Amino acid sequence: MTDPTPTPSATPAAGFDFDAFEDVSTADLRIKTPDGLPTGMTITLAGPEHPERKKRAFVRQRKFRTEFAKLGKMPVSDPADDYEDETDELVANTLGWEGARVPYSAAAARALYVDPKRQWLRAQVAAALNERDRFTRSSAAA
Repeated sequence: MTDPTPTPSATPAAGFDFDAFEDVSTADLRIKTPDGLPTGMTITLAGPEHPERKKRAFVRQRKFRTEFAKLGKMPVSDPADDYEDETDELVANTLGWEGARVPYSAAAARALYVDPKRQWLRAQVAAALNERDRFTRSSAAA
């Protein structure tokens, strides 16, 4: 059953206010243990509208389109290369962290994300980067 009480930005009479929400360039991810308990560690991530993340996405799209145009079909990559590309993106989109024993650095992030014993954490970060809502907020919160 839906909530019959409309939010102020979505009342039918007034129309939806596009200015009520906005994309933000960064967001924090609170890391949980594999069994869902909070860890006290927070990772700051670059959102889809972060200028550097957006620039890298355009580079990847241009490369894909060039390969597609050259081959006339979808290029097939090696899974090991895909893993390395994803690692590069995870590292580039990790802007910092707090609450960890190891101080943040790009090298520390890379070591963490490729550690075979820490793939549960890699998966949390990868999933969070794909959550568009994580990087959206109410404009009133600004």
